[in-house]
Amino acid sequence: MAKIVHFGKYYLPDSGGIESVTVSVAKGAVAAGHAVTVVCFAKSLSVPTEVMDGVTVVRAPIAKLVASQPLGLKYFSKCLAIAREADIVHLHAPNMLGALCALFIKRRTRLLVHWHSDVINKGWLGYLTRPLEKAMLHRADCIVATSQVYADSSLSLQSFKHKTKVVPIGVADPVHVNSSSELPPELDKWIAGRRIVLAVGRLVPYKGFDVLLRAAAALTPDAVVVIVGSGPLQEELCKAAEASPEKGRIILAGRLSDAELQALFARASLYCLPSTYRAEAFGVVLLEAMAHGLPIVATEIPGSGVPWVNQHGVSGLNVPVKDAEQLAAACNQILSSSTLHQKFAVGARQRFLDVFTEDISVRNTLNSYAALLDR
Repeated sequence: MAKIVHFGKYYLPDSGGIESVTVSVAKGAVAAGHAVTVVCFAKSLSVPTEVMDGVTVVRAPIAKLVASQPLGLKYFSKCLAIAREADIVHLHAPNMLGALCALFIKRRTRLLVHWHSDVINKGWLGYLTRPLEKAMLHRADCIVATSQVYADSSLSLQSFKHKTKVVPIGVADPVHVNSSSELPPELDKWIAGRRIVLAVGRLVPYKGFDVLLRAAAALTPDAVVVIVGSGPLQEELCKAAEASPEKGRIILAGRLSDAELQALFARASLYCLPSTYRAEAFGVVLLEAMAHGLPIVATEIPGSGVPWVNQHGVSGLNVPVKDAEQLAAACNQILSSSTLHQKFAVGARQRFLDVFTEDISVRNTLNSYAALLDR
């Protein structure tokens, strides 16, 4: 049994793409017999320490939030104290304080850096973190990238190819999720039996939801756009949706419970990811859609793993970024052909089973741990 400590930003109930990976890997390591602790920031809970599904979760308060990066001395001190007895530190990057902590852990402690994304469009903070990230990557015993495409396009990883490996993200199979939940009544009534073009994510600029709103006007008449999530652009996007001539076919549903979101995935006709640049490094939500057998329309983000996750012509279609016309055309192509819809539905589900299940991802991560411990 190994002692594994994760340096993360957040943990349940605070959710997001990186957080879902942390939860999956942490629970998988516990199931394999390891002792697992996650050090994170307390975004919505004040409980400093608790055990969740066998994972010890240690939370520190946020002293300051800079460009979405939480900071606090207590986080730094907790990471260092808990890592003293660790066999492996699993650091989820980008994480400025986690990177700094990595430079102070004992040399005998193996360091695995999980490279979820480069630091993109963070201005002066990005420049300040580059030397720190470089030092962290030098210290790392192993670097895990989520796709070969992203590893090859990341300037930060170019000098460390010799210790970089690819472990695609995986998610739980919804077939094994026992949920009888239904949609919120008001949302169900609004949909009124129409076909759903679904999009899920934080309402931030790089997600490209403004492009999807423009595309809505050109969708087939029986299709509606449902955007699930919250974020800083919520008010702006709601106003844009209300001003749209197609406002009766666009709804920003806000945040839904996990069970309600699963119900919406089950009801949707296709999934659309309109993201516009490499801050969308992988698109974890694509895996959830593929697991449900949903055809995908995504964007050809240069240097991102997204066009690799959604294999063009197999699980769906990829279109140029920021092109509302082609985004709508791809959605209509799938919605208008039952043959094509079925082909991509089957292809998406099979690609999920072949590459992106939680079992595959956890197994590959545990193999990385074993390789580190054998050194």
